[in-house]
Amino acid sequence: PVPQPSDQEHNNVVARSTILSHPFLFKIVTPIKVDMFEQLLETHPNQEFVCSVCYALRHGFWPWAETTKEDYPTTVDQPNCPPQSPAHIDFIAHQFQEEEASLCFSQSFGSDLLPGMYSVLVHVVPKPRSEKLCMVVDHSAGSHSLNDMIDHNLIAGTKMDGMRSLGASL
Repeated sequence: PVPQPSDQEHNNVVARSTILSHPFLFKIVTPIKVDMFEQLLETHPNQEFVCSVCYALRHGFWPWAETTKEDYPTTVDQPNCPPQSPAHIDFIAHQFQEEEASLCFSQSFGSDLLPGMYSVLVHVVPKPRSEKLCMVVDHSAGSHSLNDMIDHNLIAGTKMDGMRSLGASL
């Protein structure tokens, strides 16, 4: 089954307080029609796995993450890589608007992070063999990165580059 958050995560007072006081920032959004997905998998031989995936799609998940590591601060605001040109600034602004409109990014809540939040490095790179740009949201950059909260021994061989590759790995 898809791992559920640990009891330690459920008891993270700082994170729970921020989530409870700002629920509009933490919507669980998926393009998957979970009830239909579950119905289609009624005869799947591994119902425990199906139930765990459906639960995760309804309630959110971050498999294998432990956000309350002793040596980690409560909140981290990583320095960002400033855009290199006006075109990059416009591209990032447009991408953020698109991500917010599609509910992939939460709406703005100001320039200061709330307790328990971590920022990630966001920058722009050119797409290969093209003049188009690509926004990179790097969960591995910086000290105390989000990906460092995952025990790498638990995910050996698992690709975390998106739902399709994660699903294939599970």
